Amino acid sequence: MGVLTSLPSWEVILFSVVLVALVSVATALLIRRRMGPGPRERAGVTAAAYMTAVGSLFAILTGFLISSEYATLKEAQNSVGAEVSAASQLAYATGVLPPADAQRLQENLTAYLDALRSGEWPALAADAADRSTAVPAMRTLQQAVFEVANRPYVPGAASSTLQDAVNELTSNRRQRVVISTGGLPLPLFALAVIAGLALIVNSLLVAARQGTRYSWVALGIMLAVALDLGAILTISAPFNGGFVVSTDPISELITELQKGEYLPWVTTR
Repeated sequence: MGVLTSLPSWEVILFSVVLVALVSVATALLIRRRMGPGPRERAGVTAAAYMTAVGSLFAILTGFLISSEYATLKEAQNSVGAEVSAASQLAYATGVLPPADAQRLQENLTAYLDALRSGEWPALAADAADRSTAVPAMRTLQQAVFEVANRPYVPGAASSTLQDAVNELTSNRRQRVVISTGGLPLPLFALAVIAGLALIVNSLLVAARQGTRYSWVALGIMLAVALDLGAILTISAPFNGGFVVSTDPISELITELQKGEYLPWVTTR
């Protein structure tokens, strides 16, 4: 499942459509060859009676999964925004420090954000958050912040702001790590797949009973099932899937720090 969800979204959708199409064609051929007119008629009547129930079950399951996985994706993106906000607060707070201290903290902050941007997502995708390059960078930043914040010449308000900001950074990273350990609920997804296949089989039985003109209806149901299942897979891996949590806010803050926009004695354009 991990290999599949790590593919680009169009590849996941294509794989889903092709797989569902193959299953549908195989099922249709089996119905044509193994069921005579009489059994086909009886099976078609039974399938028609269950179409609404099976279709509703599939819609409920896929709707829940899409909503749940999209909420997880948004939560992960929001955690990045909150972390960037805390990093900006930390950078602003260094403005009242002596130049040497301010530059040291901002360099450590930049190093952490750069490690976050380059090494965090692959580590979370591999379920190895402790091996992320952001871990030692965060440790170095924390040590530097608490060391500087406790110096006697640092104003009390600035000291509190620095420590609160770095604690907020740590808290948001923990939240992101927890999100990464969630994953797609496989039993529910498997149930959605079974319901989707049952819906396709029912539609094929109805089409076989009513005639080839109803095959277009079965084709539409097949596409709907394939696209719904593909959509679930594309949004179920926020750190290496079809829709990945954006690191653009982190990159923008790194650029601002490198330009010296948080160093009051540096003139920027």
